[in-house]
Amino acid sequence: MRRLLLLDEQNYDENMPEILRVAVRGIIFRDGKLLLIEDKLGELKLPGGGKEGEEDDLQTLIREVAEETGLHVIPDTVRPFGFVEEKRLSTHEPAIWHQISHIYFCDVGKEQEQCNYSENEINNGMHFTECTLDEAIQTNKRMLSVKGQMAWNKREYNTLLLIKDHLNKNN
Repeated sequence: MRRLLLLDEQNYDENMPEILRVAVRGIIFRDGKLLLIEDKLGELKLPGGGKEGEEDDLQTLIREVAEETGLHVIPDTVRPFGFVEEKRLSTHEPAIWHQISHIYFCDVGKEQEQCNYSENEINNGMHFTECTLDEAIQTNKRMLSVKGQMAWNKREYNTLLLIKDHLNKNN
């Protein structure tokens, strides 16, 4: 899998301990709309999250998409897009936050069950939504000025731009 983007804030001491988190995210289009998760402030993100235990990427993608959208990934449709790497000073402890997000295109079945959000996701008002890729890009571009240059915002906005560029080159 190829690296699509490195977001390194370089605001940490290289000698600090590192917290490594590997996440898996899905790019899912349905009827011309991108399936996304929206927070209470209106920011949009691709469905996905961190690996648990000995999960592989496919297991994590299937679990996370089901939890956050209520939809089921069709395993045979999963195809790699690439990964986004983030490094910055952790906001909770003196450590380097190092996250690698593996991103996959995939399709989902038609049946939708209830979402199963974590307590943190519920507190942040997370909910499933759909919009065009251009609408998502514009929404997250606005969020950069509203919420500031937060890493999450930058990752999602830049990832959406990379998806658009990829689709434009392949259509």
